Amino acid sequence: MKVLGLSTMGESGAALIDDGRIVCAIEEERLSRVKHDGRFPARAVRACLEMGGHQLSDIDVVAVFWRPYAVGVRTRHVLATTVRRPAFARGQLERIGAILQSRHRDPNGEDSAPSVAGSWLDLFSVPRLLEDATGQRPKDVVFVDHHETHVGLSFFGSPFETGACLVVDGGGEAHSTTIFDGEGSTRRRVDATEWPNSLGHFYSAFTGFLGFGMLDGEYKMMGLAPLGTPDFADVIRREILAVRPSGRYTLNTEVLNYHDALRGRFNERLVSLFGPPRPPGGPLEDRHMALAASAQLVFEEAMLALAHRAHRHTGRRHLCIGGGCGLNGTANGRLLREGPFDRIFVPSAPHDAGCALGAALLVWTDRTGRRIEVTSAKLGSPVRADGAWIEAHSDGCDVERLAPRLVADHAADALARGEVVAWARGRSEYGPRALGARSFLAHPGDPAMKETLNAKIKHREPFRPFAPMVKAERAAEYFELPQPSPFMNIVVSVRPERRTALGAVTHVDGSARVQTVDRSVDPDTWSLLDAFEARTGLPVLLNTSFNIQEPIVNTDEEAVATFRRSRADLLILGDFALRHAKPI
Repeated sequence: MKVLGLSTMGESGAALIDDGRIVCAIEEERLSRVKHDGRFPARAVRACLEMGGHQLSDIDVVAVFWRPYAVGVRTRHVLATTVRRPAFARGQLERIGAILQSRHRDPNGEDSAPSVAGSWLDLFSVPRLLEDATGQRPKDVVFVDHHETHVGLSFFGSPFETGACLVVDGGGEAHSTTIFDGEGSTRRRVDATEWPNSLGHFYSAFTGFLGFGMLDGEYKMMGLAPLGTPDFADVIRREILAVRPSGRYTLNTEVLNYHDALRGRFNERLVSLFGPPRPPGGPLEDRHMALAASAQLVFEEAMLALAHRAHRHTGRRHLCIGGGCGLNGTANGRLLREGPFDRIFVPSAPHDAGCALGAALLVWTDRTGRRIEVTSAKLGSPVRADGAWIEAHSDGCDVERLAPRLVADHAADALARGEVVAWARGRSEYGPRALGARSFLAHPGDPAMKETLNAKIKHREPFRPFAPMVKAERAAEYFELPQPSPFMNIVVSVRPERRTALGAVTHVDGSARVQTVDRSVDPDTWSLLDAFEARTGLPVLLNTSFNIQEPIVNTDEEAVATFRRSRADLLILGDFALRHAKPI
């Protein structure tokens, strides 16, 4: 059976399963080069079909990540609050109207670049839009409950035979938090929190208040939080987010309104509590750092309370986390450290982009009774690394072809000398993290490397940390990490005695967002770590995404172009090594 999964708005993408094998999973932004592209994933659909050698007519079922006919629950809520809370209702209805009008098409049928918001109308128009993209109509289209698609990836794609599944995001059709009990190829919803009580909206609205782009800058607020003290935590608990001992929570949307925040508007009460919002790009004050620390702390408390609630409902030993809040690695680390579960699993794409694969896995499992464990995020486009093409498109670079067995040694030599290596080998990652397929790599031990990378290449806020990748079998020697973390979604403490040796990847609070590399799953990246360890004694590398204010590079063309405008020292593209012919 062949299943094509789609996420069609927010952060869109497509995934293809063919007879129990994940053929491809890719986000639209990697192909369109528009960050957080939420338009119908026509390019991703075509890429999946091409990689599988199929036409749309070969696909047995198309699984879509949302049930549009169930969104009326939200609309009814808005209408029900019109009299009691007119400002909130007006904001919600304006938002719905904006979404419905957000799609723009040019005469050739291509989406115009300025509009990256998907439309609810796309959900109702999936058969027609697939025909526009491929020239064929689908045989069968099924719409899946949004939170269940998160379960499809986070539980059915997990290594656990049984487990609790906690889904926390901005909101699905009716709920913003759900708890499922998973066993084998079955799942059962055991608890739910109704929208608009939403931890995702809570975190995003504070992100906007602090002057970072909502739905993009949440990781910036998470990185800023350790620089402050949680002076406002009690105020947030009292006025905005109430977390009960039972694990239930309520969000005061009159004070903190997500949809108003999207428009840069904030409630007078919010301003009276925390001062004026920080303008985008404005100076960072102690107040802003304290507010980031406070929002992060209360968010973690809510997640921890939910984890205990999930454990009480299910009695399971393992926890799977889905939804956009699963990208909060600091909270995940706290759940692992203080929560009631032995192990946790967070997939490489717990947010909406991952719902394309989640929907496909859910329908595949339901119809076959079989699960597919997702062990690797390298599910996207491969690099060609064609010598003739590289020679023709590498003006300004010296090119050397390496024997495959010498690639890791060549790169490790450069890294041990303190050089920055751009690394593009194999298939691109599915999700927002660079995991050794499209990465900038550097020595983890030089504290000045963080400033060097920011000044030379990444051009990002200085308070944001860089992350380490480590050989899985050596991880516990360097990090307080009792389990695998293959998708870099868990923040843990660097062991105190290792912090000097890992100065470039240790955050101000002594933490790091760790990726463990298993030799059996990713022998290519493991070999590079092994070669670096042979030269330095460290089985760890600094790993950050191969991009410069753009989506992570996907193709050979993008890898060469981004390398040429960066100040990285070396590009490994497949089995080729490229260097700038002249110093830059």
